[in-house]
Amino acid sequence: MKRKNATQRRRKTAAPFLGILFTLMIGLMVFYIWIYNRSNMMVKEIEILRREEANLVTQNRLLRLDLDRLSRSDRIKQIAATEMNMVTPVPETLAVVISNYRALH
Repeated sequence: MKRKNATQRRRKTAAPFLGILFTLMIGLMVFYIWIYNRSNMMVKEIEILRREEANLVTQNRLLRLDLDRLSRSDRIKQIAATEMNMVTPVPETLAVVISNYRALH
């Protein structure tokens, strides 16, 4: 009888330990899967952001080229002459008038 009681006591004390160990193992597996899933999501997000950055850099280069093309002085001069009927003055036709303000009053 004593042997049966001793083995039953061991089983009773081992059961909660095994339950706690099982719960801990399940918790660790769930945590591992969560971390794995989270890191995969981050890698995908980083790839998307890298592609977006490359597209924006390309777009920025194209806009700079367009800005350089549009701000050339010969282009501005040609638009001023054709669309706005502006002319470049001949240097000899410039007249500078200096008046004495005190003398007028």
